[in-house]
Amino acid sequence: MKTCQICLIFVLVSLSCVHAQLSEKYSEYHEGFYKSTRYGLFEPGDYDWDGLYPLVIYLHGSSDTVSRDLQWYKKPVQSDYSCFVLTPKCTNPDQGWGNTWSDQHSIDAQQTLELLDSIMEVYPIDPNRVYIYGISMGGFGVLSFLQKEPGKFAAAYVVCGGGSKDQVSNMLDVPLCFFHGENDDVVDIKYSKQVYDAIIKQGGKKVKFTSYPGVKHNSWENVGREKTLIPWLLAQSR
Repeated sequence: MKTCQICLIFVLVSLSCVHAQLSEKYSEYHEGFYKSTRYGLFEPGDYDWDGLYPLVIYLHGSSDTVSRDLQWYKKPVQSDYSCFVLTPKCTNPDQGWGNTWSDQHSIDAQQTLELLDSIMEVYPIDPNRVYIYGISMGGFGVLSFLQKEPGKFAAAYVVCGGGSKDQVSNMLDVPLCFFHGENDDVVDIKYSKQVYDAIIKQGGKKVKFTSYPGVKHNSWENVGREKTLIPWLLAQSR
């Protein structure tokens, strides 16, 4: 058997094991497909069908389609902030999650939006409390979603992402946090800073920028230690 075939089999088996482990660890978690977009959906335990719950969307970085064990699934978060969590996977890496230099959604971005709408028709989700965040490629995608879908998201945050400084008009009233390592050697900090500066220049007052001195592209590790981020995010409403 050729080496590349062995590697492919190993990757597929590894991904299957991760999926199985998450489903075994969390009975509330399951995976499915919407058209060509694979996704994970976490449902809060014992939720009330007569209530309304927030939903958080996570957009992963380039090629990082592993179903990760996110902090959103764990008891410390779910005990205090019961929420649905949607984790779509980008299967068209050439387009990614889209960006604000383009006027059109990417394939996976469009299908994620369609999936979101279908989920909201089935589950008791508060349309005024839908949030989105992303890392690297996913950070570019978050800004693309915010600019192209005004009024859809209650708040967002971007980790080591960025976008066009000329496309921020629909972000001015969205609570939005940027996080970036000052020594990022994959996505230059200027790409998120220019969006932040443009929002401020155009009168936006709900935006915040946090830079991490000496940190490279792995600034999501620092973000994971931001104790007030989740309470801040889930406190926002349209």
